[in-house]
Amino acid sequence: MLLSILSILVNVVFLIVLNLDLYTDRAMMPTGDIREWHRSPVSRLAIADQSILFYIQLALVAVSIVSSALILFGVRTDIVRKIQLISLIASAVMFIVIMIVTSNSHAKYA
Repeated sequence: MLLSILSILVNVVFLIVLNLDLYTDRAMMPTGDIREWHRSPVSRLAIADQSILFYIQLALVAVSIVSSALILFGVRTDIVRKIQLISLIASAVMFIVIMIVTSNSHAKYA
């Protein structure tokens, strides 16, 4: 039961962090000015054409939260517990991958 509550909280924190403005992008404008943008990991994934990583993260978060809710509401099968644990681990791994990819990605401007 504690793992279920922790799983829900961790996944909510993952989604909040992915939507915070963590990165600052700077670019030289034709007038010679430097322009700054404050972007979240989700927006950097979209700019770098890698939004599929965020959609995979959303799917893993959904599976983890649903399986945790099932356990909280009384479903006590081993399959649900295994799905919860696997989806929580996969969600954490995907969060780390997204943070690494967004820190090393460069925007594609056309």
